[in-house]
Formats: sequence, C-alpha cells, structure tokens
Amino acid sequence: MLVLRKKIAQYQEIFYLLYILPMVGLISAGFNSEDRFYRIVFFVATFFLLIKMAVTDFTRREILWIAVITLLLGLNFLKNGEKTLIMTAMGLFGAKNVSLEKVFRSSFWLKLVLTAGTLSLAAAGIIENKMTVLPKNGVDYTLYCYGYLQPNATYANLFVLFFTAVLVWKDKLKWYAYIGFTLILWAAYKVLMCRTGFLVWLVFMLIILAYKLSCRMKFNKIYMFLVFLIPSIVAFLSFLLPLIGMYNAAFLETIDFYLTGRIWHLIQGWNHLDSLFLGRSLREPFDNSYYQLVVNYGWIISAFCFVAYLRAVCLCIKGKRDYEALALSVMSIYGFMEFWPLSVGWNVSLLLLAPILFGTKSRAVS
Repeated sequence: MLVLRKKIAQYQEIFYLLYILPMVGLISAGFNSEDRFYRIVFFVATFFLLIKMAVTDFTRREILWIAVITLLLGLNFLKNGEKTLIMTAMGLFGAKNVSLEKVFRSSFWLKLVLTAGTLSLAAAGIIENKMTVLPKNGVDYTLYCYGYLQPNATYANLFVLFFTAVLVWKDKLKWYAYIGFTLILWAAYKVLMCRTGFLVWLVFMLIILAYKLSCRMKFNKIYMFLVFLIPSIVAFLSFLLPLIGMYNAAFLETIDFYLTGRIWHLIQGWNHLDSLFLGRSLREPFDNSYYQLVVNYGWIISAFCFVAYLRAVCLCIKGKRDYEALALSVMSIYGFMEFWPLSVGWNVSLLLLAPILFGTKSRAVS
C-alpha cells in the first residue's frame, strides 16, 4: 500500500489539475452550480482532489488548520447551505506541492478556448443566447447574455481571461497586448453594458503603469506598501459608504447613481451585521464580497479570510512577486462591486493564499 501511495504521489500535481481545471472550465463554458452537468463534473473532479490529498504528506500544523477551516465552513453550510468558500478552501487544501504557475497558465488556455467557444456558439445561435432586462441608472436595457447566466458573468469571464494573462506573463507581456485587451473589453462593455468590469480593468491598467513608473523612479517599496493597503481601504469603504448613506439621502442618491443602486442594497443588509457568529440562516446575495462574507459567513470566518488575504499580499511583496500582489489588490477592488471574486473557480488568484498554509510547498509563480 505504501509503495502504491508513493507511486501515485508522483502524479499528485496532475490529480490537482484534474480538480481545479474542470472548476475553471465549467464557469468559462457558462455552467453554474445549479446545472446537473456542473454537479456531475464537480463530483468527478472532487474524486481526483481526494486522491491528490490522500497521497500528499501534510504536517500536523497543516492538518490542524485544514480541520479548523473545514469545521467552520461545514457548520456554516449546515446553517445556510453556503458553499462558495467550501470550493475555494478545497482548492487551497489541494495546492500543496503544486506549481501555481502551471495552474495559472493552464487556466488561461482553458478559459481562452471555452470562453471564445461559448461566445461564438451563442452568437451563431447554436446554443441558447438568453436575453435579460437590466436597469442602469433608471433606464432598462435589454441585453444578450451570449451563453452565460447574465451579461455581468459574460464580461467577468473576459476580464478574468485577460487578468490571468497578466498573472502568467507579467513583465513579458508587451504594451500592445495591454492595449489589445483594453480595446476588446471596451468593445464588450459597449455590447454588455458592464461598466463595473471595464472600470476595474482601467484601474488595473493604471496600477500596473504606476508600478512600472515606481520601478524606474526607485520608489517601488513605497508603492507596494500602498498596494498592500488597497484591500483594507476597499473593505473599510464597503461598510462606511452604507453607513453614510443611511444618514445622508443626497449622498446616497449621488453615489448610487454611479454604483447602480449597490449602496442602497447594502443598507438593506445593515441590520444583519451585528451578532453574526457563522452567518444568517437564510442566504442573501450582495454585489459586494465583503458584505457577502459577513452576512452569509459571519464575522469569525470573514475576519479569518480577510487576515489571510492581507497575509497573502504581504508574502507576495516580501517574495518580490509584485504582479501577484497587484493582482490580489485589484481583485479586492472588483470584490467591492461583485461577489464572484470569492470563488476560486472564477478567481484563480485566490490560490496565492495557499502559501499561508503550506509555505514553499505550494510553489508560487516564479
């Protein structure tokens, strides 16, 4: 048995890819967790993850952390059925002895093929191209979804595709690639009316440009410290803006004009923020990852996630992996206006939290 385990352990990275890539692929192809096909693929992929973890040698400390996280998320799932962080945690648990560079690179090519394929098939009428009506600043727009659940999901797939490209190639990516990505996302914005995704992409481009300038002007350390502060600032604003809006109607009307009613929605959940141990019994969706965490998972899990996220950004900066730190900070900004960045199937940069659990045993992007 030990001999067999040792032989299988040589392929543990492959078993991990057989878990994480189907998760990325399902989302890239427009499936969601309510689809029967999604569930079948998920259970098969989970089988490969279990094999991978069974042949991985964990330390007592690692086993303890995995047990604590599993217990907290398990209790939360029994309370309200919330499963997004469970899938993300599974991705992190299996990342020991895995090259994240290989995961990111494989995810990019898979997403490129499946996203392009889904968009093309929907545009050609081969698969269903649903229409939806979305209110934007008091005006209702009828938009096509191009194979996905809603236009925001369509745009998010394109955003993540180019975001992952930056994460993979970093300094090797040429200036004309950035321009090309931006033009494609601008064109997609004109079709899908997803202002959030396009604005976050522009912020990403400004952050990268400022980073390159900071390297040339020799104040890189100061700049990266500012990058480290971004998740904390965004989290703070997620709770400050609704608080101000509750007492200032003019402020609420102005800011919600630009944020499409998001702050008003957050105000509706304000009364659920106190006395939350492991989240509400009934799930409630929010277009804000920080609110989503607190209301549906409670303060304990939320605090744990936030500290881990900051620690991951810090480790990336200390390890001279600046692009990874930039990526995590940018996704924290996207999380201000969407909840999908909490899912590792959408946001593979969350795997950069794995070194917190396993240190160098989860090999970061070089």
